[in-house]
Amino acid sequence: MIRIFDRYMASRFLKPFVFGLGVFAILIFLVDMFDKMSRLVKSPASMIVILQFLWLEVPYWTTRVIPMATLLATLFAVTGFVQSGEWIAVQASGFETRSFFRPILAMAGIVTLLSFAAQETVLPACFARSQRLWRDSINPEWEWDLFQDAVLIGSPGQFITTSQFRVGKGEMDAPVMDYYENEKVSREIVAKKGRWDASSARWIFDEGVDRRFNLDGGILETAFESLTTDLSVPPKDLAPRTKSPDEMSIVETVRYLKQVGHQGGSVREARSALYTKIAFPFANLILCALGIPIALKLGRSNRTVSFALALAVSFVYLWVSEIGQALGNSGIVHPAVSAWAANAIFGTAAWWLNRRDAASRV
Repeated sequence: MIRIFDRYMASRFLKPFVFGLGVFAILIFLVDMFDKMSRLVKSPASMIVILQFLWLEVPYWTTRVIPMATLLATLFAVTGFVQSGEWIAVQASGFETRSFFRPILAMAGIVTLLSFAAQETVLPACFARSQRLWRDSINPEWEWDLFQDAVLIGSPGQFITTSQFRVGKGEMDAPVMDYYENEKVSREIVAKKGRWDASSARWIFDEGVDRRFNLDGGILETAFESLTTDLSVPPKDLAPRTKSPDEMSIVETVRYLKQVGHQGGSVREARSALYTKIAFPFANLILCALGIPIALKLGRSNRTVSFALALAVSFVYLWVSEIGQALGNSGIVHPAVSAWAANAIFGTAAWWLNRRDAASRV
């Protein structure tokens, strides 16, 4: 009997969840698309590239609205159960009300796991590709980039400093490339000029010195007129732009934190983003727990009210979450506190409403 009831409630949750996920994702996607419309229309990119960019944006917005869809599904499932009279029948039959909520919370738990998996696999790959298309083809601002006193990241453990880096031309002035092993410099290449060679897909350094440091403190120094290095990162990818957290998984974010910290850069925003990546999927469980007592209060209200309420509560949650992340980025509060603030506030509200609702049924 429990298994039949669980499947029944799961189906009540799943249908509005899929509906809400599609509607919310499309709405926010359209808003973002119209915001970029002026640049898309003026872009030199082909229609195929633009359509590919728009398609790759879909996973990002879908992942962002999953908690909204979870809340909507909870409201629809519970209010539908009340409207049909099944809620009264369940209580009259002596069915434990907590058992009624378990299938819905279990579905929210599954959504949380799937959301976390999407955030770590599909989202970074698609978002990174979409941003590459935007920077390189649709809105190629890199053509005019000129970085002064830049610090660049090559492969892991490989860092380059240069007085001038001209991305469009693929040129560096006074580049210094350091290799780190066990947090110590093992090799250093100092040159007068650096240039990207497309035929070999390598950077070539001109008029410089190649120094290798031994474990005993000795230095082996070799002068060169031209040296083809092992740096194979193209100029556009080497440009010192801040990498978006949405382009990285948690493991990649941790690696990025180490790289930036090793260069002496600020890791505050990246650390805040790391904690947010861990906290955000749990919004599904929290909003589901919050939606149950709200739906019971709505009673026989129609679905339009539930839809509007899901929008309102979800946007307030996202607003609080954005404020918390901003506070974490600025260093006013610890990144962990800023990332979990929205979950803590809405989780406390869910606990209080469920406790009051349980007390009223006693």
